[in-house]
Amino acid sequence: MRRTARPGALQRLLRSRAALAAAIALALIVAACLAAPLWADHVAETGPDTNHLTDTVTVDGEERDVVSLDGVPIGPTWQGRYFLGADANGRDVMVRLLYGGRNSLLIALAASALCLVLAVAAGLVAGYARGFVDAAISAALDVLWSFPVVILGVALGVALALGGLQVGPLVIDGGSLLIPMLVIGVVFVPYVARPIRAQARSLREREFVDAARVSGASPARIMLGELLPNLASTIAVFVALLAANAILLEAALSFLGAGVQPPTPSWGTMIRDGVDLLTSAPHLALAPGIAIVATVLAVNALGDAVRDALDPRAPVGLERGAGSAGPAAPAPTAGSRTPEGRPS
Repeated sequence: MRRTARPGALQRLLRSRAALAAAIALALIVAACLAAPLWADHVAETGPDTNHLTDTVTVDGEERDVVSLDGVPIGPTWQGRYFLGADANGRDVMVRLLYGGRNSLLIALAASALCLVLAVAAGLVAGYARGFVDAAISAALDVLWSFPVVILGVALGVALALGGLQVGPLVIDGGSLLIPMLVIGVVFVPYVARPIRAQARSLREREFVDAARVSGASPARIMLGELLPNLASTIAVFVALLAANAILLEAALSFLGAGVQPPTPSWGTMIRDGVDLLTSAPHLALAPGIAIVATVLAVNALGDAVRDALDPRAPVGLERGAGSAGPAAPAPTAGSRTPEGRPS
C-alpha cells in the first residue's frame, strides 16, 4: 500500500486559515501596543499618567470639557486627542489602553516564560528521578495545586505588593511589574509540571533512554538531550495556553488590587477604574475589556492551531514510524495512580 507523505507541522500550520487570522490579529495588537509612545507623542500629545481635569478639547467645532463639572469624563471623540475618551482624571483612554497593553502583554510573556522554566525543570526531574525526589516535588506541586489560582494569586500579590520582595541583595519594590510576573509564573507551575512529569515518566522507559543510560550518559544529559526534545511539542502548546491564562489572571489580580499598582496602567486596572462610572462612561471599562477578549481569543485560536499542527494522531496516510515518540501522555487526573500504586 502506497503511503502519502505526512506534511510537516509548519506546513499544516500555514495551511490553517484560523491560525493565519489569529496570528495577524495578535500581530496587530502587539504592534499597536509597541507603538504606544508614537501615539502618545505625535497623535494624542499626552502621556498615560497626565491629568487634564480642567482642560477642554474641540470636537466638531465645539469646545467641550474633558471632565464635566459633575465628574463625568468625555466619551470617544474619534479624533487624535481622546480618541476613546478620557477617564475620571482626564487621562487619555487610548494612550492608557496602549501602554496598559504593553504592561499586560509583558507580564503575561514573562510569567509564561518563568512558569515554563520552573514547570519543565520540576516535571523532568520528578519524572526521571522517581523515588524520594519525585515524591518531594509532587508533594510541593500538590500544595500549590490545592489552592484556587485566583485566591493564591491574590494572597501572594497583596503580600508582595505591601512589603515588596527581598532575595539577598536583590530588592523588588511592591509596585514593580516584577511582582505580578512572579506571582502569575508561580501559581501556574503545577498545571504544567504535572503533565510534563507524566510524559517524562512514560518516556523514561523507552528504548532510546535505556540506550543512552547504557552508553554512560549522565541523568542531566538524558533529561536535556533525550527527554526534553520529545516534550517540545507539548511545551509549545503550553506556551499559548499559559499566555492566554496569564493575561486573564493579570487582569483579575489588577482589578482586585493585587497585580499592577496605580498609577501604572494595565487592562485590569483600567477596568477597575471604569467600574464606578459604568453607567455614565461605559467606554472606560469596555475599551480594555474588548482588548482582553480580542487578545485572548487570538492567542487561544493560535494555540489550538499549533496543537492541531503538532498532533501526531492527525488522520493522514502515513503511520508513525518506529522512531516516533508516540502521542502525548494524558495529563493525570486528581486521584489517579501510577502502575506502582503511588498517587500521580
